[in-house]
Amino acid sequence: MARDKKGQFIVIAALLISIMIISVSTVIYGTVTYYRQERWEEYVTIVDSIKTASSNLLQVGLANYGQTLNSTVLRDYFNQWIRDVRKAYPGFGVDLSCSLASGSRSAYSVTLSYNLGLARSWNQPVSFSASNATMNLNIASEGLMGYSFSSHVFLKMNLREAVWYTKESKRYVLIYVSVEKEGPEAVINLQKPNFAEVKLSGVAQAFSVKRYYSSTYTSFVYEIRVDSISALPSSANVTLVDTRGIKTISYTTNMQQSSD
Repeated sequence: MARDKKGQFIVIAALLISIMIISVSTVIYGTVTYYRQERWEEYVTIVDSIKTASSNLLQVGLANYGQTLNSTVLRDYFNQWIRDVRKAYPGFGVDLSCSLASGSRSAYSVTLSYNLGLARSWNQPVSFSASNATMNLNIASEGLMGYSFSSHVFLKMNLREAVWYTKESKRYVLIYVSVEKEGPEAVINLQKPNFAEVKLSGVAQAFSVKRYYSSTYTSFVYEIRVDSISALPSSANVTLVDTRGIKTISYTTNMQQSSD
């Protein structure tokens, strides 16, 4: 009888110990898994934030370049950004470096000649502004090394045609331009204030703008109208600043005349 009771006690004790071990193991596993998941989500957030901010910096730098023509502005911005990132995540061992695009590259049916991550070609029928950089990211605490990503910003305006119409007593000029950004993607949300200046024969003009899809050019176009033009202009010049603040200027001396 005593031995039976002792045996039952040992079995019950063993069951209790097993239950405790299983319970503790479950809690420990859940805690470690939760910690790892939380830490990994932190790293993903850091990477996404750096990628988004780097892309935004390319956009801001290109907009500033269009206004100032300061060729070092993008390099200066990224050098400061890299210092700020290192200070922002001291406990993670985050190290960021940047390679600004250099040399000639073909994209969007044009040749981009980069210097310190910036490229532009203005005062041509097809004009553009662009910025490009590759970021290299290391996070020592996670063992993430050599992760890189590239970002670019692009704006192109095509001055397709400039025509002086003489049929009406009130003679006028129509200028047709199409606009694209990186993608390539047609830019169809521009308003009159985005066309900062329109010149004919080098003289700034009052103008109106409307947008529509043109089957002739198989794309959306902006039709810029300048009234009261008594003689055929020698040139047409359109300055564009898009909603991101990026600037480009298209220019043509190929002026046409129509009496239709």
